[in-house]
Amino acid sequence: MIIINNRLLLFWKVGRNVTLRQKSLENAISKYSDLCAYHFGMSKTFSRENVHYMKRFYECFPIYISELNKLNWEHYLELLKISNLNERYFYLRVAIFCKSSVLELRDVINNNVYNTIQKVAN
Repeated sequence: MIIINNRLLLFWKVGRNVTLRQKSLENAISKYSDLCAYHFGMSKTFSRENVHYMKRFYECFPIYISELNKLNWEHYLELLKISNLNERYFYLRVAIFCKSSVLELRDVINNNVYNTIQKVAN
């Protein structure tokens, strides 16, 4: 589990660096992808697409708190697909509280539980 936590924090930091340097560095995603792939030797992990997700991860979760460590990267890849902030945080809480696997989280999202609860509450 420690490896996943360190990996998750690394991905968040890469996303933060890309976001902060995007205005001053042309093609920040490509350059960080190349730099990280060279430095860490994991070209697949730091593909341009994955670095884009790391940037989105930072943008969606701009404050890294220890609670984020309760899920792994694959959970966040599912959560990043959700554009509505309240909905994304709802599913984050559900996944943490229920200790959901990625497949269980995907099922809850696909079953539109958030909107069902919203309709019942109103």
